[in-house]
Amino acid sequence: MRNTRYKTHEIAKQAGVSPASVSRAINHPELLSEESLEKIKATMQAMGYDLNEIFHNEFKDIILINFPHGTNPFYEEVIAGIISSAECNGYYTLLNYTKLDENNIDDFIRMLRVAKVKGIITLSQISSEILYMINAVVPVVQCCEFNDRTTLPYVSIDDYMAAKNAVKYLIASGRKKIAFLNGPKRYKYSRERLRGFLDALAEEEITIPEEWIMHVPHIEYQMADTLISRVLADDNKPDAVFASSDVLAAAVVNRAVYSELKVPDDLMVIGFDNISLCQVVRPSLTSVHQPKHKLGFTACEMLNEKIKGKTLKVNEVLLSTELVIRGSTEHQ
Repeated sequence: MRNTRYKTHEIAKQAGVSPASVSRAINHPELLSEESLEKIKATMQAMGYDLNEIFHNEFKDIILINFPHGTNPFYEEVIAGIISSAECNGYYTLLNYTKLDENNIDDFIRMLRVAKVKGIITLSQISSEILYMINAVVPVVQCCEFNDRTTLPYVSIDDYMAAKNAVKYLIASGRKKIAFLNGPKRYKYSRERLRGFLDALAEEEITIPEEWIMHVPHIEYQMADTLISRVLADDNKPDAVFASSDVLAAAVVNRAVYSELKVPDDLMVIGFDNISLCQVVRPSLTSVHQPKHKLGFTACEMLNEKIKGKTLKVNEVLLSTELVIRGSTEHQ
């Protein structure tokens, strides 16, 4: 309740409405028609109530974060960055896991209106049509994962070059038999990292068996372990693995150790994201560092500008990455 210093039944009687309607007017005005709400307000004002005090909005505006289901810890720091910016700019944040498509978009948009959401940051792969439908209701900024077939703003990294540079490092370290453990094909990051991987090999005229390019349906340790165990059990096995997630790379390192392969002597491993898990795995994991907190923070700053009706100076932001060398590719 926003304020209890009023007599609901007396107000209802004077306004000719039910006590429940008075309660809704004060606590959930969006549930009443504009006519009923104004009638109740006029009655309360005539009865001497301070409308500014009673109807004062104690709640901050809401920003919604839509991101995929899953166990990928990469998102934790990105979301922390979003929340940091949101708090600085006076917003609450809500997390939403809905996989948006034509079957649920109408209900989703209805929810946005009822909850009076001011803007959305998406970390999911969403079709152009759905993105534009949402953007017609509230401003949208894409973060990390983005649809490049739209003109909507985004903050991300150059997945292609980050992957290509990582594989080039493995090649420069003398590795020619390099496998790739990748995420779901439906994501842009997965397709771009695969493209970088393949181009790095092609430029060095390196060919590998098709079965060495593996895709997991979700970023999950157990799925990665199942796939990599088959490859490492073969007589013709890779001497390096590039993984598009640190979770996947950790599974490779642990499976290698279990298979009595020495990392990095027998098998070099590079992950992606540079999450805290990299320093827990033994040997510690070389990884492509993404500025995770900055990705989220920048996306929310851009959204705040759009909510305020300002024109963004830059509509597309690609932040820099860095290969952090650790024990899985370097002798200690």
